[in-house]
Amino acid sequence: MTPKRFIQIWKYRYHKYIDILLSVCHWLYTYFKIKFYKITHPKQLLIGILLAEHFGDIVACEPLIRALKEQKTNSKIFWIVKPAYKELLTFNPNVDVVIEEFSVFYSMLLAKYHPFDQFHNCHLSGLRRYDYLRTSLKNPLALSLDIRTDNYFNHGNILEVFAKVGNLPINNISPKIYIPQAVIDKIKGFQLPEKFIVIHCHSNYSPKDWQIYHWGKLVEDLIDKFGFSIIEIGLKSTLKVYHSAYYNVCGRLSLLETAQLIKDAKYFIGIDSGPAHFANAVGTQAFLLFGKLGDFENYMPYSGDYQANKNVKYIIKEGSACSELSYDEVWTVVSEEIGKNVLKEKI
Repeated sequence: MTPKRFIQIWKYRYHKYIDILLSVCHWLYTYFKIKFYKITHPKQLLIGILLAEHFGDIVACEPLIRALKEQKTNSKIFWIVKPAYKELLTFNPNVDVVIEEFSVFYSMLLAKYHPFDQFHNCHLSGLRRYDYLRTSLKNPLALSLDIRTDNYFNHGNILEVFAKVGNLPINNISPKIYIPQAVIDKIKGFQLPEKFIVIHCHSNYSPKDWQIYHWGKLVEDLIDKFGFSIIEIGLKSTLKVYHSAYYNVCGRLSLLETAQLIKDAKYFIGIDSGPAHFANAVGTQAFLLFGKLGDFENYMPYSGDYQANKNVKYIIKEGSACSELSYDEVWTVVSEEIGKNVLKEKI
């Protein structure tokens, strides 16, 4: 064994055992802190919700907490979430305590040995892996219901599926996003164009995405034909658009700032992704590009208005991935709807 390889092995072992130790320490801290709270508040029902990611799922499942709070009026709800998504829950009046997830192993321990009166694990089995121990978070209820990663959309939209695997009451309405006044004021302070469209071009799963060169042409045509400014959101842009009415704010906004920007927009155009759940939550009229997703020929992620085809136009490539949508298939729907609305506003 070379010295370099020896150092690599021991560095890995060091990080592994430190991470395991800290995960156990964080779990113990959470466990006894909640146990102590239970001792001092014996009549209050303590409920734990484990849904740590992704942010679209968290937004989509907001109605579950409203329904739970209505049923369990004398309850205190704790939601375990990854730190990156904490802001989505901090201002939710139905979530009493937001607990930051230290690691997947921390959540595995909490799911198996929890201090709550009720605990609801909303994750599917096998999706969240803890590589140091080569194991993953399990959900026995999901397994007993035979709800798996390869068939979950056969059991309903995201809200319905997570309610089933988490043993939570289903409240199949549009989600809400709670945005503080400071965020609203910050977006207003950007001096945005009078009328603009927000677009989102990239998801965390490339088969959901549309071709980049189509997005570029769509942006230019929307500007030229309808006079809208276009604001692109997301983590990173790959568009090559050079126009004074195109704004790239990718990677520059927080989640709640992104939600408020979508709320202020005239339209949202995007693929199946987290920002589309924001659009559903804030009630912005949307055009959503869909295609076949794995074995799912047709699937519906959304609840409420978007599920009922209210305030949304789905542009679907039947039998093929979203990337196979032609430009004309998208432009025809978008231009006709926007043109019709522009005409109404002039009358």
